[in-house]
Amino acid sequence: MRPDHRLTLDASTADFAVDVANIVRNTALGGSRGAELRRLLHVLDALAAFHRDDAVQVYCVTDRSLMTDERLTAAERETLGSWSSDGLLEVLPVADDRLVELASAARLRVVTDDNFLDYYREHPWLPGDRQHFLRAVAGPDGTVHVRPRIMPEPEDWQISRKEEESALLAAGLYDRRLGGARQDLLLRHWLCPEPGCPLFGPSRGGGQPCPTRRGGTVRCPTHGVALKDTGARPHQVQLKVRSEGEVRHRFLLVEGQTLTVGRAPTVAGDAVPLAAHLGEAALQWISRNHLVLELAGRSLTVRDISANGTRIRGPRGEDVRLPPQGTRRLRRGESIVLHDTAFLELSGRNFFFDDNGVRAPQEGPEGGRPTAAARETAHPTMLAPGPERGRGAGGTPGRRAGGGQNQRSRGKRGRR
Repeated sequence: MRPDHRLTLDASTADFAVDVANIVRNTALGGSRGAELRRLLHVLDALAAFHRDDAVQVYCVTDRSLMTDERLTAAERETLGSWSSDGLLEVLPVADDRLVELASAARLRVVTDDNFLDYYREHPWLPGDRQHFLRAVAGPDGTVHVRPRIMPEPEDWQISRKEEESALLAAGLYDRRLGGARQDLLLRHWLCPEPGCPLFGPSRGGGQPCPTRRGGTVRCPTHGVALKDTGARPHQVQLKVRSEGEVRHRFLLVEGQTLTVGRAPTVAGDAVPLAAHLGEAALQWISRNHLVLELAGRSLTVRDISANGTRIRGPRGEDVRLPPQGTRRLRRGESIVLHDTAFLELSGRNFFFDDNGVRAPQEGPEGGRPTAAARETAHPTMLAPGPERGRGAGGTPGRRAGGGQNQRSRGKRGRR
């Protein structure tokens, strides 16, 4: 009952957000009690299946009332308390505002049955929204699934554009100068003055949650006090190892870092061993030291050091083979092909790419509500992820037509 590896409060790497109290109290998801923690565990499994990633990262938020709900067992309440203390569960007096903020500012898809009707004036993008919310449902056999949902559209949602903009600005979630994105909040380090704060305390390692902003002040969502800006966070990019159609592993590359990736790297510096995540054919093909990744500023560079070669696959499935010791900057929509069954893919939640590599977002939704054109043309960013190949609908990265590496698996086994 402790799926800790799937829980995160790092908004820049989370894949989804979950309205924990709403899910735990949803009797339609099975169980006999009015509140059962196993419903949340079923939803986490459903998200892993939906995302085709067993290590899916989920940002969990709950109403404080759930922590003392007597319909939960003592062990269930203890588990929730442990997650909160470990900085894996965000506990707020009322979670609704935070969940809407995560959908709006961090562009996370939120699993909930709540319609948030009392937030429509403050968040005019909510009516009819098809992009940001999922619903958990139980099938005839009791198995829980998640499905996209459409938010209801009441008759009075068509407020004037000026009123919409004013409401969003008052909420502190949009900024005309930044085109609506709150990227400026996520790319800074924040420190909470409250001792022992699990979200923004000095002892927290790794990523950090998304802070909230009210009245022009960045605040801790748990304690409501102003946060101290301790400096810029280094740029980072998250890569996924997709082997035989499934995401098997994730790793982060931080600005200024150089990583060697291979079957079993022998270098002294930072390295990512892949052997545990590969099938037999890929194990025979991929070199011990296969390629080097480097993130300089916002430019991600790939250098091939393998015996059998590395390819870069474009968004239309076309492959470009790197020459031995050749380098290339990875561009938007591209993936790294180590073998026909093994890929490195960008998460899409950290940066977005144009023809010149990674850069900051320049445009956002108009009046707080993305237009259809904007949704179709927007580049993926840390705050607005784009569609990823082979995810959600059961697809896998496209394979090159004709002879691939599987047909040439008798070639040299990389030993460098």
